[in-house]
Order: sequence, then structure tokens, then C-alpha cells
Amino acid sequence: MQRITRALAVAILIGLSSPVAAQTATIYGRLYPELVWLRMTGATQPGESLSTLASPPTGESISSIARVDSSNSRMGFRGDEPLGGGVRAFFQIEQRITLDTGDSQLASRDTFVGLESDQLGRMKMGNFDTVYKEIGDSLSFLGVSSGNFVSNSNVLSKQGFGSSSAGSFHLRRANSVRYESPTYQGLQGLVQYSPDEAKTASRNAYLWSLGVVYDSATLYAALAYELHNDTFGGSRNVPSALSNTSDANARSRDTGVRGTLQYRFANHTVEGDVARMEYEERGGKNGRFENYRHTAFAVGVDSKWSDAWRTAAAYDYATAGSCRLFGDVPCTTGGLDGKQISLGAAYYFSKRTYVFALYAKLWNGRSAQYNNIDGINVPPGADPQQLALGITHNF
Repeated sequence: MQRITRALAVAILIGLSSPVAAQTATIYGRLYPELVWLRMTGATQPGESLSTLASPPTGESISSIARVDSSNSRMGFRGDEPLGGGVRAFFQIEQRITLDTGDSQLASRDTFVGLESDQLGRMKMGNFDTVYKEIGDSLSFLGVSSGNFVSNSNVLSKQGFGSSSAGSFHLRRANSVRYESPTYQGLQGLVQYSPDEAKTASRNAYLWSLGVVYDSATLYAALAYELHNDTFGGSRNVPSALSNTSDANARSRDTGVRGTLQYRFANHTVEGDVARMEYEERGGKNGRFENYRHTAFAVGVDSKWSDAWRTAAAYDYATAGSCRLFGDVPCTTGGLDGKQISLGAAYYFSKRTYVFALYAKLWNGRSAQYNNIDGINVPPGADPQQLALGITHNF
């Protein structure tokens, strides 16, 4: 027994002194289910004149629906291991937790592994948010905006027609490689690349996402650029008669540029965002989609009034923009504008647990289809309105 005890003690000491013993791993998460009441009114009626790019109007409305949503409730595992010389390995595996239905999928959110050096910066590979998404629109609405109807991205990061996510600049991108420079006097540069693993002679749907960030105690500023090659964010959202997706001679190049400025004072944070998005295609036949560009804006404020009370408000607006069809065929964008207002309040029982109330209304121009309803398509001109009560627990 004494020999066994001594052997175990030696094994433990060897384990504690080995590099493996320095590795850390953490389980973390945020759960924020909510009870939502929604209605949708004001949809454009069939027969009314719409933008060239708009879907046919249906006049559909929703008088009242109650539902339980889990938004982007999530659980993850992350950890790191010091490797010596100021270098460490790190990993993260994160998944959405669908509290309302229970059909969660492992690694469905940001999942990656990488290396970090104090002198050289950080490199990671996996499936994760783009630089454009991560560094812009960074003021989280009461900590529950991700996947929620109060998210600015519903208007700030998308086109105003169609329902395909191909036109979104609020992305998580698979097969990604990212480099993040060391931070120097608050400044940091980031670059991300995602190749097209199904590349063909006529399609190469790769992505580049670049950005620079300045972050201090009172000021946060970011500038981001993103390129989607052969994603066809325009053609996948216009009526089929205008689409170039089945034309092997057509190519696309969609770009987004966004500036973000955030100011922090006392217990308040104010942020503004300006985004310019352009969907450009070439090689298409006369009368089909060639170009759409527009500008979107967002402003928000987050205020902590005490240890218990916190409020938030945001306003988003997207212009109707301009468009072109091949062959100089006339193209109109009337009614492709949209705007959203969001209000919220939270009461904290502790730093980890709080209840919240949210309200948002989205106004679509007569041709627009901006959408903040999870799982339900919004017809042209419809104006969703939602109210929610929920609880958040962080661990």
C-alpha cells in the first residue's frame, strides 16, 4: 500500500509539472428565452406599383401571435495552453441552445482553434463571425440582441428586398482563417479569408473581411470592409426573371464598408454606425440584375442607472438606394427604404441573472422586406411589431 501511495504521489507531481497541467478549460454560456407577442400590418396590396427588384406584393398580415423564442442562447467550451516564450494555443467550441425546441446542434456557432503570440499576434481557423460583423455594430442591446428582433443588423447589414441570406453582411463564415495583429496603443488590425471549397470554372465564392479597431477607456472606433465573390447577393433576392444565378457567364462581387464610433461616459455608452453596401454583377443578359447600392445608419444608447436597472434604445434607417439592369433597361428602387426603433429595460437580480422587456417596430417602405421575425417571411411593405418579456442567465 505504501509503494502504491508513493507511486501515485510521484505521478501527480509529474502531471502537475507537465505542460498539460497548465492547460485551462471553461464551460460558459448565456441563456435568454423570451415570451414574444407579435403582429404584422401594413403590407402592400396586390396590384400596387413596387420597385423593379421587389417580390410580388401579397397584402399578408398577422393579427396576433404569441411564441417562445430562445434567440441565440448558447453554451460553449473554451480553453488555452501556454506553450512558452509568450505563445499559447487556444480553442473554442460553441453551439446555439434552442431552449424552446431542444434541437441544438454541436459546434453550430463560433468554433475554432489557434495560436497566439505576445509579439506576433493571433491566428485561428474554423467557423466564426467575420471581422466585419464582429467589430462593427458592437453595442449589444441589453446583452440579448444576438439573434433577437431588436438587433440593428436586421436593417443595418442587409438589402431591402428578397429573403436570401446571400445578401447579408452579418455573417458567420465556415472554412475561415483569421489573423489579428498585436494591439499597439489601442490599435489593432484584423484580416479574414474563406476560400470556396466547391470552386468551379465559372464560380469562386470566396470571402475577404478586413478591419482596423481603436479601443480606449472612453472611445471605440472601427472601420471594416468585406468582399463576397460570386455569392450573388443581388440575383438571389430579385424575382427569378432578373436573376443571373443560372448563367455560367455571369459573376458577382458584393462589398460592404462600415464605420463604427462608440463613446463611453459615466455609466452610458452611445454608438453610431454607417454602412455602404453594393451588389455588383457582370456578364448577365440584357434586362437582368446588374447593380444595387444603398446606405444604412444606426444609432444606439445603453445606460446603467444603478446596479439593478439598465435601459437601451436604438434607431436604424436604410435608404432606398439605386439600381441598374443590364442593357440600360429601366430600374427603380422606390419604396426599398426601411427603419426600425427598439426600446428595452432590464432589472438585475445579480451580475449573472436579470429579467428584461423589449419592444421594436420595423417600418418597411412599400417595396421593402426588412425582417426581424425569426422563421417568418415578411412580404413587401409589411410592418412587424413585437413585444417580449424574458430572463437571462450567464454562466
